[in-house]
Amino acid sequence: MDAQFPITLATTIQAQPLGADQLEQHLRLCDQLVHGTLDEVAATLDVLVRFGPFDERVQRTVVDPLLARVVVWQRRNRRAVPEEVRRQIILLYRNLEHGSPCRWRLLQWLAQAAASEDLRAFASLVVDDPPRDPHAAALAFTPLFQQRDYDAAVLFPQLLDALEHPSVAAPLLDLCNYLVRTSMVARHPWCDRADTLIKLLGSLAQQLACWEESPDARTESHEERSRTIDACVALMVGLCDAVALIGNREAVGKLNQALQLAHRRIQTAAAAALARFGEPHGVDALTRLASEPVARLRVLACAEELGLTDKIDPKFATASAIAEAHVALELAQPTHFGVPPSCLEVIDTRSLYWPGFEQPVECYLVQYTYRLQSAHYTNIAIAGPLVHTFVADLGDLPPEDIYAAYAGWHVEHESLRETPIAALTAAHRVEVARLERRLRDAGYGNVESVFLGHFFGERVLVAAATLENARGTAIVDQADIEWHPQRTRKYPIGPHEAYCIYKGRRLLRSFNA
Repeated sequence: MDAQFPITLATTIQAQPLGADQLEQHLRLCDQLVHGTLDEVAATLDVLVRFGPFDERVQRTVVDPLLARVVVWQRRNRRAVPEEVRRQIILLYRNLEHGSPCRWRLLQWLAQAAASEDLRAFASLVVDDPPRDPHAAALAFTPLFQQRDYDAAVLFPQLLDALEHPSVAAPLLDLCNYLVRTSMVARHPWCDRADTLIKLLGSLAQQLACWEESPDARTESHEERSRTIDACVALMVGLCDAVALIGNREAVGKLNQALQLAHRRIQTAAAAALARFGEPHGVDALTRLASEPVARLRVLACAEELGLTDKIDPKFATASAIAEAHVALELAQPTHFGVPPSCLEVIDTRSLYWPGFEQPVECYLVQYTYRLQSAHYTNIAIAGPLVHTFVADLGDLPPEDIYAAYAGWHVEHESLRETPIAALTAAHRVEVARLERRLRDAGYGNVESVFLGHFFGERVLVAAATLENARGTAIVDQADIEWHPQRTRKYPIGPHEAYCIYKGRRLLRSFNA
């Protein structure tokens, strides 16, 4: 590592805003820190403490990538954090403001180190001043789920007081439940406070029931409402699991309330909890939920844990049914549609050598449909080596090209990249001009270059064009031209999807020859 990095870092912090070259240099130095020494990490941390607090831009562009590499360094080295470094971590955490986009990584650092004093510091910071963003809070807890060679008992009872903070309540309960399942603690940490969890479970069940009955009565924005409901659902799932693991039967009535809610994750958690208590209607509800693709994976996992696998209809445990479940769960995420599709069906399956895998992988194409009041939307997702869907309509493509599209999207390699036309060098512009001439000579009109692909040393031009009065995307390399006409007006295959097909075709042909 560059011995002058702490000095360079101090200069970088003060030289805001950063240009592209400065930012690239900073990221390169951050990457080197992963392989640095403890003294270098400590010196870097000292600079952050001395020059903070930072505005949001500096935190996102300078501090966050740096702390991300420090967490990787900690994971690689598995070293105890010296007391002085721990004090600096705590000081920097307290110096950063409540809404900091990166200070959660300091909690993650302590959780990754996981010595008793690190865990005590982690618990203290989480209780006193946790991250406000639930996603960041969950990430801060992640190392505690990924390793088992730490004394979890030192976290409690102090960490239990964090339940009052909505952002960390769900990961806190998930951690407690995980520690019980893995026998890392002798008793559930909430055993002596079970009544608190039962009351909270009943209160949330009643609140969610009111929201379901009067969805239009709430005044916040759709985005705020979605965040609130997602947080409540995550907490409800953790609560159902916790009261069942504790074994306090006073929770049965509240679990019955939760079972009546519409959300499938809550129904599954409540049914599993009731089944754990030996309630027959809980077992029945759990087995019925296996028919719901969005709940299926959780149902199967719960059934296996509870010894109820023989109660599940075998057709819901097939590979195709599980592929449908993966797609339904992915589409229900806020990053996609936010709700599961109306119907799913596996339309093709085959075993393929796939980029990034040494052995053949079972691949599934799953057609899904959303039926709305005034329209419906249908497309084809993939499950197996990845779970993904495009917005562009793939329905008119043959299965081979759909697999190719997803393989091209999925693959990552240092010899694969795309450069926008505006960012090309003079030499590359000459290459673009030559490839554009090839397209025009072949009868393509209205050629508008979009980007230049770099495919294992070969230059590939991707351009919008027309052919026989049809609009589409042309892809031209040194030997061939591929044409992808726009088959639909609403969700056509564009330049990026077309290039994914191009890459995927070549890769899958090579791997599966």
